Amino acid sequence: MFQRKDVREGMAVRSIDNEKLGKVFAIGDDAFHIERGLFFPKDYRVAFSEVSEIRDGEVILNRGKDALQQVSDAERAKGTAGAGMAAGAMGLASERTTKTETRVRNGDPDISRGTVTPLPSASLGTDASYSANMRADTDLKRTDSRLDKELRRDDDISIPVHREKLSVEKRDTQAGELRVHKDVVEEEEVVKVPLRHERVRVERRAVTTERPAVGATFKEETIVVPLHAEEVDITKRSVLDEEVVIHKDVVEEERRITERVRHENVDIRTEGEVDAPRTLNAPDDDPSLRRS
Repeated sequence: MFQRKDVREGMAVRSIDNEKLGKVFAIGDDAFHIERGLFFPKDYRVAFSEVSEIRDGEVILNRGKDALQQVSDAERAKGTAGAGMAAGAMGLASERTTKTETRVRNGDPDISRGTVTPLPSASLGTDASYSANMRADTDLKRTDSRLDKELRRDDDISIPVHREKLSVEKRDTQAGELRVHKDVVEEEEVVKVPLRHERVRVERRAVTTERPAVGATFKEETIVVPLHAEEVDITKRSVLDEEVVIHKDVVEEERRITERVRHENVDIRTEGEVDAPRTLNAPDDDPSLRRS
């Protein structure tokens, strides 16, 4: 819901179907008034709850032109009917007063005995429509009186003047990178390994004594004597040769940032007499201080 601080004097007021209704000329605590003109026969009071939005320095109401036109026509009809009823009642009172005065001058005995009472001014309220119109006029006078009090109490107008300020925030970005590349180098390595093997040495010895040969078969045969030797089996395994350690140090440096900022200047000048309203000259491209 919009409040008093959202509406300023001089702002244009439009209906929700973009029909211009007038301008704001007075602001209260819970409502503001639109100046009378071609659309409204008199100053129209608008509650802040009837404001739909504030767009481009203009107040947009939540009712359309037709609904507001009905209110305006009703106010015109009520004012015309009230004036007619008041005139008729005044004429009737005048006629009755004239007749009473004539009867007094003629010496009417009823008048002397007090049986005929002149029509007082309070009898004008016997008609229901006239009473309703009188109550409406009284409420309007009370509203105007309260508005006058508000204008006398809240005669200061606040005009906002803006300035841009820098807000600095830091974020992490990648400034560079360090690459460590490993190449595979192949080289020959010579390892001396002692190996053993068996070899044959044949020796023939003569037997001088004649010993009997037991189990002699006297047949051809071949006797195989195995010879052993050591061979080399090579296997490779990975071992840790060295470590490369990379350290990152945080270095803080001061950098100077330059940026253009804007601010609003106000030029206040008074024209005519001292009590005349002041004029605020603001840049035309500032929508917050635009005057309709």
